[in-house]
Amino acid sequence: MRLPSVKQAFALHFLVSLLVFIVLLALMMFVWFPGKLFFIDGGWQGLKIIAPIDLVLGPALTLILYRPWKKSLKFDMSVIAAVQIVALSYGVYSAYNQRTAAIVFAGNRFETISLSEFRAAQDELKKQNLPIISLTKFGKMPAVVHAPSYDYGQYLEDILNGKPELRERSDLYQPINDSIKTIAKFAVDTNGETVEIPASSEGPAVKNMPNRFKLKARYDNGVITIKEKGFEIGQVGH
Repeated sequence: MRLPSVKQAFALHFLVSLLVFIVLLALMMFVWFPGKLFFIDGGWQGLKIIAPIDLVLGPALTLILYRPWKKSLKFDMSVIAAVQIVALSYGVYSAYNQRTAAIVFAGNRFETISLSEFRAAQDELKKQNLPIISLTKFGKMPAVVHAPSYDYGQYLEDILNGKPELRERSDLYQPINDSIKTIAKFAVDTNGETVEIPASSEGPAVKNMPNRFKLKARYDNGVITIKEKGFEIGQVGH
């Protein structure tokens, strides 16, 4: 059987790597960092790790080492595949651990928390003999929840005793749609300015109360609009 030329082997390897990259990109943009979270909460940073490994490292090694007449061709290709798989696995694992696990209303705004941060906080809660609550209770990740504030003096004491920050206290999490009226006084308009709350309102909370709030993500800030089902991330002024 006639083996492909160096250029053909390089092109084939790059095509396969590109297909893998497209799948990973879709996974990151629609599952791990949906919507604008991809740009403001770490998706883009994770992609910058994965892209060079997948699209550059593997194909480049093929271009350098592949020669159809070499006796060690199978060994060389096996080594290239192993190197790319290991490196890509590390990149994907890192991106997965940095995915947005939850968007938590704590204090006067929403803040994001990565999966690695959430797991570390869970470990600390366990050490403190506090309840461990799974995010699956609040739907798929990223879960949108409320961590209610409590006595400030007690909060400072808890922090000094090693308990996680308020946004990491999954033992306090409440479904966000149950807390819209509670947090409505912190709602903002499209320009990020606080809005006035009507003296009274009736009907479904999500429909009748302000539902746009400030959002602090890891790499940028924005606003989050809470809907009856789900949420939408936007930028101030849009």
